[in-house]
Formats: sequence, C-alpha cells, structure tokens
Amino acid sequence: MSAASIESISEFLLHAGTNFRVLDIGRGLDELDKQTFLEIEGAQIPAPKPRQQHAWFAVVFWNTQAATQHYIWFLKLPLDERGLVVTASRNHFLEIIIDALGTSLADDTEKAQTLPDNPYSFVPPQSLMAQTNARIKQMLSLPPSSGYLLAKNYVQAPGVQDWQQIPVQGIADLAYELGGPLGDTVAAGFSSLAPAFRDTLMQSCEVVPVSDSLFNKFKYALTTSEDLNLSALRGLASPVTDARLAPVIEEVLQRDSLDMDALSVLAARHFTQFDAQRIKLFFEQAARVDEATAMQGALFHGLFADLVQVPALRPQVLAVLRDDARSPRLSNAIGALFSQTQQAKS
Repeated sequence: MSAASIESISEFLLHAGTNFRVLDIGRGLDELDKQTFLEIEGAQIPAPKPRQQHAWFAVVFWNTQAATQHYIWFLKLPLDERGLVVTASRNHFLEIIIDALGTSLADDTEKAQTLPDNPYSFVPPQSLMAQTNARIKQMLSLPPSSGYLLAKNYVQAPGVQDWQQIPVQGIADLAYELGGPLGDTVAAGFSSLAPAFRDTLMQSCEVVPVSDSLFNKFKYALTTSEDLNLSALRGLASPVTDARLAPVIEEVLQRDSLDMDALSVLAARHFTQFDAQRIKLFFEQAARVDEATAMQGALFHGLFADLVQVPALRPQVLAVLRDDARSPRLSNAIGALFSQTQQAKS
C-alpha cells in the first residue's frame, strides 16, 4: 500500500504490521474500540470526552510478530466548533509519520516510538503517564512495575516499608487493586500513611473504582478539610453518575474557597456529576473566581468553551445561556462571553 492511499491513523497502524489499542485520555482513561476510534479521527462522530478543544489519545501498539515490546503515542488532535476532529490536522500528522517512518513498522517497531517534532504529539504529566501505563498493563494482562510491590508492602505495613522509595508508577499500578479487599486494608490504615503518599494515592485513584470504605476515607479527607483537598477531590472521581457523589459535589460547588485549580478538577473529573443545577453553580463559581482574580473573562470563557464541547453536557451548558434566573454576576460573564465571541469573528 502506498503512502498516498493511507487515509487514517488506524489504517496506517494496521498496514504497518502492528496491532494497537486506543485510550481516550481527555477526561479519564476510556478504551475505545477500533471502529469508534476510526469514526472519531475521521470526523464522523464527535470526540466523547474532549478537553481544551482537542481530542486526547494514548495509542499503544506492538509488532504483531513479536508482541513482547509495546510502544505508546500520546496524541492530541484539534476539534472544530462541532467537536469533530479537524481532519486536515489528522492528515498532516499522517504525512509527518509516513515521511519519517515509511508505511511499514514490522521490521523496526521501536523506531516509531520517537516521532519527529510535530504539533500533535505531547508528553503527559507524570501522574497521567503513570496512570496510562498502569491501565495499559491491565488491558494487555502485563505484569505491573517493580514499584508495585513496594507500594503494596507499604500500605500493608506502613511502619516497615520506606514510602519515599516508592515510585509514582508503583502507586498507579497498585490503584487497580483498590476496588476489592486491598482497598479496605488501605482504608483501615489510611491515617498511618504518609501525607505525601496519601495524596499521590488519591490522585492515582481518579481513574479506578475503589472500595466503599476507601471512598469514604477520600470523602472524609475532602469534606473535613478547611482548604479544599484537591487530591481527595480527584480521588473521588467517577466515569459515570454516582449517587454517592451528588451531595459531595453539591457542597463543593458552594464553597467560597473554590479557585481556578479546583474548578479545573471539577470540569475534568466530575463533569459526569453535573446536572442542570450543578452546572449552573459551576459557572456561577467560574464567574466569581474570574471576577476576583481580574482575569477579564478569560477563565469563564475557557471553561465554557471546554465544557460546551462535551457531547453529554452540551444541552445543559447551552441551557445556562437561556436561564432567566441566573445571577447578575453570571449574566455579566455570559454577556462578556458573547462580546468576546463576536470580536473574535469580526
């Protein structure tokens, strides 16, 4: 097959002699079947969980003839105003990789791990890198990292294992066991864990289910903290609507201590808990923080543009624009949003 006839990333990987799996990493870690990924990258359906006007993916691939080594591409593809991938950008990425790698990776899969400079590849922060690696190991039934045992030994006997020797990857690998009995063990000894370790553990749990007892520990850490505990807020995240979270998110959304970082975590990790009332509270808080920090509408505009592209949220986000019962502050923020949009178009 010639380079000119390759029309998608999926097609390139298949015809390059590799097998592959894809994670949507925009707002969590969600595996996409190959057909869905093909439809997303081909702008046939909107990206389900976009962030910052991009679709974010981790593509893991391996040589079909020698599946002992796996490689990952972290990609972000820009979206249009409908939430569809800009196919011209996808095609540009294809041109870059085909020029650099040719159309076959079967003989040398490793060379594809280091792509030439391009605007679509990125290096994720350490926590996301560790979470993604841990999820891929789960998907492909691969053994966890060596740090996993250090982390497990520490949560079972905090007074024996030195927590400072435990890598973030080991904690991310351990998180996948915390939905069962080990989660109850961690909950029982939660107060004995070093604060820095607890924070990293809660952050790692934002993409995995945890036991009810550990969920309650995270909830306690959040609701009893005078300053909002962002690690606990992240650890409580759920990819689906969770009745246990409703009162927690409701309470958080009414805190005067909310700041830009907290709003970012809520938008990225708790958007699944947003109903019409909570999304209105969210934007009320965004308008307040924007005003208090003299950001001149930039924060509100950014968060609105981010959430309106999430297909599951779009109707509720747009409903805020038509809500006659909104506060004067929110009305002013929306007015400024319209003004900025009109200026950008003119």
